[in-house]
Amino acid sequence: MRLVISHGYAGTTLAMVRRATGVSASSIYWHFANKESLIAAALEHAYRTQASRLPNWLDTPPSQMRRDDLYAELIRSPSAGVSMEYWRVGLQLAVSRPQEPILARDRFLQIRRESVEWLAQWWERTLPAEMEQKDLASDLLGQLTVGIRECEVLNLYELRRLEAKPLNKLIAACLDEIAICIVETAAERPLDALPMAQEQTHVATPDGSREIFVRATKDVIMELGYDGVTIARVCEKAGLPASSLYWFFKDKDELIATVIEEACQGWASTRKLSHLRPADGDWSVLNRNYILAALDGSPGGGVLALGLLLLLQRSDHVYAGRQELELVMQDAFEVTVLWFREMFSPISEEHMRSDLARYFTECFFRLLESSLLNKQVEDRVWDPAMLADLISTALYRVACKVQDGSTVLDLAHQ
Repeated sequence: MRLVISHGYAGTTLAMVRRATGVSASSIYWHFANKESLIAAALEHAYRTQASRLPNWLDTPPSQMRRDDLYAELIRSPSAGVSMEYWRVGLQLAVSRPQEPILARDRFLQIRRESVEWLAQWWERTLPAEMEQKDLASDLLGQLTVGIRECEVLNLYELRRLEAKPLNKLIAACLDEIAICIVETAAERPLDALPMAQEQTHVATPDGSREIFVRATKDVIMELGYDGVTIARVCEKAGLPASSLYWFFKDKDELIATVIEEACQGWASTRKLSHLRPADGDWSVLNRNYILAALDGSPGGGVLALGLLLLLQRSDHVYAGRQELELVMQDAFEVTVLWFREMFSPISEEHMRSDLARYFTECFFRLLESSLLNKQVEDRVWDPAMLADLISTALYRVACKVQDGSTVLDLAHQ
């Protein structure tokens, strides 16, 4: 697992394993048929080892306050440290779209689905007994909860340094409010209804153009990750010789850098919020439009998926690109903090308004990134407009409760 974390799935070889362990190749092959089965077994081992030490949410009977139960479970969950690096590897494989089945990817998707179903059971027992579509509602809530925990392995939060207790209180309050919104929504519409698919328009480019190689590189990245990019694979995907590629790009690194630049631009373009506070104070519609634009702009293989893959990478050759994307997202975070400060403007105390803005921005991004991860990984997809409405409405309702004092986040010490 350490090798895969450092070199990626495609970049890890059995020769590396042999050198790192001092075990002969024959001994490795005695236990594992190939690299694929070894990495799948490593993922399984890491998951089972950690799962045996984790508290089971289902072991604790529900109390009268679901929000408090959520907080208690979230605060006990493992943080994104070394023990969760195996999950990062699994997400790299899950976000990609390989043409051929990868055993480790399939196993991770099974593990992740188990986690979603396990949390869905927890949610289901908290929903109204007479509720229709309870299975869909609990599955959606399970996906969101798993996705929020996964956001930590993107490793963006070291830049923010927020206190875990008030942040988890806010996340718990928002998840609780989303559950309430889902119950309301389920009474009005099918939760699994999807909008009509819009016809995609493709702009043709001449054979041999630079864009053909860029598109081919994106395809290779989505199949094998950034570590799987080679000149030979890109040329095979493009159907053009290497001599044509070198006319536009000096080497593989420049080609990957071009894709990374586009990914950064794509993430930057989705993170713009209006700073005008509505006269009635209800900023949920502005928030909703922002979320919907991000979710609608993230089809499989799109720039947002490429960005997710980049954030999950730890290889040295994409270090600069990953840093660039992290800076783009950190800039978006700070801009959104300013937006939330404006939305909280009725609060006169400047320090309280600033603290609330930072925590709500963090919670907002985790909910959005959770939705993006689930859209890329899960077989069941949800209407982006419904997700945007659920998240934005929940955030606004919780903000109102914080402002009127009915929800306390304990930010006074910040």
